Amino acid sequence: PSVRGAGGFNLSIPKDTFYQTQKQIIANIQVLLAGRAAEELIFGAEEVTTGASNDIQKASSLVSDYINKFGMDHELGLFSMEVLDESCDSKLIDKCRTLMNSLYEETKTILENQQLLLESISAELLEKESLNGDDIKSICA
Repeated sequence: PSVRGAGGFNLSIPKDTFYQTQKQIIANIQVLLAGRAAEELIFGAEEVTTGASNDIQKASSLVSDYINKFGMDHELGLFSMEVLDESCDSKLIDKCRTLMNSLYEETKTILENQQLLLESISAELLEKESLNGDDIKSICA
């Protein structure tokens, strides 16, 4: 964990991965959304907490970069709105929101299909309070 407090989750990108592919960025966004999606699946939509707020901020930043900074959106193409003086472009905001919601739903589906693993990881996390990549690999094996 990198922080004390809600979640305490740390997404660490391997040092040898300075440049990321579209697939890697999407996967990183989904990892950030997974905690919130897991809460919704386990406790219900009315019982989600504020614990994922920092993850949502990080995912939002990645989605915005994916579309606007890295030029990875097919519709908006290879143009960065950052070079313009406009602080908020409604099409960009809509695009970001649509992609975020789509990735969130896809993440929930993945977790629903892997609910036994989710429960195993949750149980281990409750026991140990902290898990690393090797712990997760061991549980999933």
